[in-house]
Amino acid sequence: MAIGSGLGSSFGVSAESTYGTYVAPTKFLRAKSYMIEKVANRQQGEGIQSGSYGPIGAQFVETTTAATGKIDMDVQSTKMGVLLNTLMGGTTTPSASGAAYTAVFTLGDTYGKSVTAQLGAPYRSGTVLPHTLTGGKVAQASFSCDTGGVLSASFDVDGRAFTTTQTLASVSYASANVFHFSQMSLKLGTYNSESSVSGVRSVSITIDRPHDTEDYTAGASGLKAEPVLNGLANISVDITADWLNKTTFQDLAHGTTSTSLVWEFVGPTLAATNETFRITLPSVYFDPSTQGVDGTKELSQSFKAVWRYDGTNLPTITTISSDSTL
Repeated sequence: MAIGSGLGSSFGVSAESTYGTYVAPTKFLRAKSYMIEKVANRQQGEGIQSGSYGPIGAQFVETTTAATGKIDMDVQSTKMGVLLNTLMGGTTTPSASGAAYTAVFTLGDTYGKSVTAQLGAPYRSGTVLPHTLTGGKVAQASFSCDTGGVLSASFDVDGRAFTTTQTLASVSYASANVFHFSQMSLKLGTYNSESSVSGVRSVSITIDRPHDTEDYTAGASGLKAEPVLNGLANISVDITADWLNKTTFQDLAHGTTSTSLVWEFVGPTLAATNETFRITLPSVYFDPSTQGVDGTKELSQSFKAVWRYDGTNLPTITTISSDSTL
């Protein structure tokens, strides 16, 4: 029996071989909160029945069904690959250097990438009810780290189907560290030659992958077809930094020149390298922003930027971990 509260809950994922076909979760993530819920379109049949004073219950029907999920967590050094690959798309195979494995997730087509996700929700008695989502597409992910904090992530998942009848997967957790502020650096400059900048207090990056999530057609029992990308990726950056030198951020914000941005966390030693989490945006453009003075306190400013394709280099998320597979 599990603990009859959130202490006994679990959240796991697995990559699917076929969209919407259940695969028992094998990657269990230590998260702060998680949710999987059913989405349904229901309609009431209409028509007059002599002597009836209300809608007819037998004519209340469910025409389409789907699911949605969300997970908020601190970014772990292991077992993140399935979610990151579903977000970014493309094909990723970790490359080995001793006990360290580098995985590069390049922005690409998400078609054929989906997950099964399962939440274990304990009753007060300790019995755990599984909420299972199949056909999961990661529609959006956000990453953020503030001064003195831990790197956190939030994943929004669109699902094809929801059920509570699936068997609860066997829960197990791999050893994992978390990335945090003292491991963080922000680099700007020419692509592949970026250098660290000073004064950065916080960074957040949001990656939005628009999909057509309403492709319901006859003969599919009210279930959607696999969503395809139907909009350009929107990758936005928010930075708060001390006012140290106008050339670092303000000059970029006042012009229309792009810069390559690398946001990196370098963790403990792993084999001959270090555990790493890195987001690279080869060409970002800053929104206009000018340093002001807000009373007597020290000066800092928030700057916003958006990735725009340079015609050659695509955004990547890179991890170095002990994970030999995603």
